[in-house]
Amino acid sequence: KKGDEISLKMFFDEKNYTFKLKFLGRETINTKFGKVATAKFRPYVQSGRVFKEEESLTVWVSDDKNKIPLLIKASLAVGSLRADLDAYKGLANSFPIIFD
Repeated sequence: KKGDEISLKMFFDEKNYTFKLKFLGRETINTKFGKVATAKFRPYVQSGRVFKEEESLTVWVSDDKNKIPLLIKASLAVGSLRADLDAYKGLANSFPIIFD
C-alpha cells in the first residue's frame, strides 16, 4: 500500500548493500504509446556524488504483469535526468494502453 517500504539485500562490486524502495502509489501517465496505468516507486539512493538527496530518484513501472519501467526521473548533483521508454518488444503479456 502507499507509503510501504521494502528492503532487499544486494551484492554489487564485491560488497553487500541494503536496497530500500518506497511505494508512492498508482498513477496514470502519458507515454509515447498512450496513457498507461503505473505503480510509482522511490528507490533510496546514495546522496552526494551523483544524486542530490537520498530520495532523488523516482521510477514508474507499468501496473500489469510485465512491470515495464516506463519513466525515470532523478535530481542529480549537476542537474536533472528524465528517461522515457522508447520501444519494447517480446513481452510475455499484453501491454494495456488506456484510451479515453
